Amino acid sequence: MHSRFDRFRATPLGQQLEALIDEPGRYLEYAALSRVGVAAVAAISDDVETMFPEVAADTTARQFCGALVADLMRRHGHEVVQARGRVAGAIFSYGAVFSPRPVALPFAGVIDGLARMPDAVASLMARVPAPWRTRRPEGTGFSATEHVCLLRGLDTVFVQRIEAILAAPLPRIDSVDGSALAAERDYQEQDPDAALASFRRGRAQLCASLRKLDATALARCGLRDGLHRMTLEQIVRELLEHDRTHCQELEELLAELAPPTARGERGAA
Repeated sequence: MHSRFDRFRATPLGQQLEALIDEPGRYLEYAALSRVGVAAVAAISDDVETMFPEVAADTTARQFCGALVADLMRRHGHEVVQARGRVAGAIFSYGAVFSPRPVALPFAGVIDGLARMPDAVASLMARVPAPWRTRRPEGTGFSATEHVCLLRGLDTVFVQRIEAILAAPLPRIDSVDGSALAAERDYQEQDPDAALASFRRGRAQLCASLRKLDATALARCGLRDGLHRMTLEQIVRELLEHDRTHCQELEELLAELAPPTARGERGAA
């Protein structure tokens, strides 16, 4: 899940919401809703409204719920097919709609998805008026400028991870705090157009390198945070999921910047 929720995840409310969202059997509910084109987060709407009334006034908590449900669905192989589906009830007004069934994307398809991402981001950025490029959403989240700069910066991190795995047996791969990175590098003050151009160039080079990897290279492992062994293929697939998370958040940011009549009052984010 996005690192911007790490602090909230450690709070009592975050832990209680995670226990509700990830309890045994919940995935079946999320999957059932996905098969009828309904946002997966709707499966917990009634329980959150009944047992967690404080969430109604807590934007970060609602965003966390949406992000955690999305993380669980991606872990089961589902892809977002609609960024904003309507949700009935008083807690969430919208949430992501996922594919009816898990999607087994071949590795070549993963690379193709990575290669298309600069165009997808450029299309989203074109919809953000220039004066609003540094506006952040309610709760916790990044501005459009920060999203583009993070995509560019984290591409560099993933290149370093891939090089480390190819160069040595089981190198340590540390997680990155995107919120800290954005603050340290002052992404808010950077030029999003220049960042997008740099992202496009770097991503093209990365995809060209990935297409040269064979099965032996993809099976090599790194040690995430000194604990979890991940293959190079898993690292690359994680990059695509990371991209998609940023695109989903940009969609949600655009909806929040829209006129009040064009957006719901509450969202899963």
